[in-house]
Amino acid sequence: MKVSAGKQDRAMNGTFTLATGERKTIKSSLFGTSQDMMYCGMSSESTFSIGLLFSKGYQGHALNFYFPRKSSYIILDKRKYYIVDVKPETITLQLSE
Repeated sequence: MKVSAGKQDRAMNGTFTLATGERKTIKSSLFGTSQDMMYCGMSSESTFSIGLLFSKGYQGHALNFYFPRKSSYIILDKRKYYIVDVKPETITLQLSE
């Protein structure tokens, strides 16, 4: 499978974009448990929300976190994500290494 230069750069530096309601798995295990993050949009012009979802099989729960739009980074599950861009429809994050 050939990867274009743009996609390869994004994959190497850990940058990704989530649309409102889109999920990204940030941790999973062999026992069937997973942790996902979901962009929940902007509740106001100065605040955005990220959901942290925990699940195992058909059971799960979620936490909804609210952050100021001016934040330069957030920490979820002991991982630091730099905020590249925040819009009502999308958020672009970069995982620190």
